[in-house]
Amino acid sequence: MLTLEDALRLNPDLNPNLFMPSPEDVLRSLDEPPVSEWLHFIAAEHTVERYYTVLLFVPCAEKKPYEPPRSALFRKLLSLERRFQSIYMCAVSEPLSLEPREFWNFRWRGHNMIYDAPFFPWIEKYGYRWDENIAEKVWSRLASVAHSWFKRNRERFENVIAFACPDSGYRKILRHVSVDIFVPSEECPSEEETYEENVSRIYTNERLWKALEDVIMNLER
Repeated sequence: MLTLEDALRLNPDLNPNLFMPSPEDVLRSLDEPPVSEWLHFIAAEHTVERYYTVLLFVPCAEKKPYEPPRSALFRKLLSLERRFQSIYMCAVSEPLSLEPREFWNFRWRGHNMIYDAPFFPWIEKYGYRWDENIAEKVWSRLASVAHSWFKRNRERFENVIAFACPDSGYRKILRHVSVDIFVPSEECPSEEETYEENVSRIYTNERLWKALEDVIMNLER
């Protein structure tokens, strides 16, 4: 079993109340502040301020905050943002549904939103039971939030890209979002996933990253 001490080693600035090692913890958090308040904010309030060529949905990462970046994935994403300035990035997350770019420091209305929620089947390696029924309840609720946000903000973007593996929870959260291009279009490479290194290891794969860059370059021309 994972401990709070394990989580604090991974994320020293973690909000201890947002340590959610089991699927049941994640489901419960959706009805408890500050997560419930955040979900309402994303579904009903948050608005993107200007127009962008590309809306890029990206996966969350195990190490937070994202800015300044603590993972290889977000170092690469922020570098990409500097190269292509008409991109608006939004991370996809359990339990926060969406994490808009301007909140990648995880500070929101006085709350520390840094969480630890390894919401993947491999969590069974650490003594927790992965439950598809619970997972589907979580994804369904988060998908509804993402849909509401997208419906309100869609006109801000010319193109919508999702950097999400076909079998990932991220795609399930985006199920009601009109994505123009999914990257990758085929199965993701197999990588050894651990509590300390998982999402970042997969999405910085050379083949996947090049596929994303190629799509963005074509849209920016």
